[in-house]
Amino acid sequence: MAYEQVLYMDEVRRGNYMVFVEHVLTQIPSAFRLGLLDVKLLSDYRDYLLSIGDELTETYCTIMSTTNIDFFKGGECMELIRGYWRDLITYIDKDGYWIKMGIYALKLFNANVGVAALIALPIQLVSLATSRIERDKRLEDQVIITLGKLSTLTAVFYAEVLIHLLIEGVGTPLNAFMVLAGNFVDELIKAYSSAPQ
Repeated sequence: MAYEQVLYMDEVRRGNYMVFVEHVLTQIPSAFRLGLLDVKLLSDYRDYLLSIGDELTETYCTIMSTTNIDFFKGGECMELIRGYWRDLITYIDKDGYWIKMGIYALKLFNANVGVAALIALPIQLVSLATSRIERDKRLEDQVIITLGKLSTLTAVFYAEVLIHLLIEGVGTPLNAFMVLAGNFVDELIKAYSSAPQ
């Protein structure tokens, strides 16, 4: 496994990010990945999905401004989230899509939004979009399923990016990191297994 970690990071540095994307996708069953029908639906309904972008952005940033995270309290949030929604649904069929989405994750990380907020972003935005879609009764159910797949894949991608950034930053091979984390998990299971339910 340590070899794979080196391979991913070496390949990403060389500009071959697809080896990392494939690493993420192999962990997701094909039924939950985006297929040709999903890409077509996003294309067919793109204009509508883009038309609700400003409302989604304003709602999301307003809700998130109630946290203690400064990023969500200013215009920077509105600008980034507006572009994020546009790119999330517009470029799925283009080369470089995951690079574009990964850059958003890195920008948010640098803005100190926190891991939970970063990983939850695509899920929360799609949840807001789903509420709007259901209210408008304008799209078929499959579009909601497609958006759910897209938000899940993006959140999983962000989790993997963060884990690999951590591993790369501390210089611990992935297998050693997983063993250390596994030992801690075992301790937590023992500590909390006997806790009152």
